[in-house]
Amino acid sequence: MLPEIGRTTRVCAYDRAGLGASDAVLGVRDASDDVRDLERVLARGRIAPPYVLVGHSYGGFIARLFARAHSEQVAGVVFVDASGYDATRRQLAIWPRSQEPALRRGWAKPVQFGVDLKGSDALESELRRLGDTPVVAITGARTWTQAGLPPRLGRAQQRLWRVLHAELAGLSTDRIHVLALRSDHFVMAAQPEVVADGVTAVVHAVRDKTQLPPCERVFTDPDVRCLG
Repeated sequence: MLPEIGRTTRVCAYDRAGLGASDAVLGVRDASDDVRDLERVLARGRIAPPYVLVGHSYGGFIARLFARAHSEQVAGVVFVDASGYDATRRQLAIWPRSQEPALRRGWAKPVQFGVDLKGSDALESELRRLGDTPVVAITGARTWTQAGLPPRLGRAQQRLWRVLHAELAGLSTDRIHVLALRSDHFVMAAQPEVVADGVTAVVHAVRDKTQLPPCERVFTDPDVRCLG
C-alpha cells in the first residue's frame, strides 16, 4: 500500500510511542501527548506542510485533534475504520450488561494499552468542522460482525460504526464515505487498495485545488460500496 501511494506523493509512516519500532513509554498517555509527538516527528523530520493525514482506529482521533490545532497545515484527511466521536460511551450504551460481560467490562476500562481513552475523549467536546477540506472515510463492513460478539449485538455495533463514520465524513462539505465489504477493522490488510485509492484521490484534489471526484469514479472495485 505505501509503495503504491508513494508513486503519487511522499509518504511518511510512523509507530506511535510504545508501539512497533518506537521506544516504550512509562506511565499513561492521552491523545494530547500523541499529538505533540506527531508535531515533533514532523518538525524533526523536516516534513513541511501541507499534510494529508491518514488515521486508522485511534489514529483517526489523533488526526482530528491535530487538524483542529493546525488547520492551516492540514489539506486533507483519510479516516481508515477510525474511532468516532464519543465512540466508547455510545458503543456501551447499546451493549447489554448481560451479554459478554467480561468483554464489556474490558471495553469500558478508561485506560487501555497505556492510553487514557476517557481523558482523550474529554479533549474532544464536539466534532469540529473541517470546512471544505477533502475527507475520505472508510468503514470496514465486518469490523464488529466478526468480533466474536453475539450476532445481534455485532450487527447493532456495526450499524453504529457506520453512523460514527458518516459523522466523520460529514466534517467536510467535500467528502466521500465508503464501505469496504471484505474488511474488518484492518482495512489496510484486507483491502489495501481501498486505502490507497482514497489517499490518492485526496492528494490529487489538494494539488489540483478541486473537489473530490464522485465516489464511484474513485472506487471502482465491486467490493467497495459508496455511502450517502
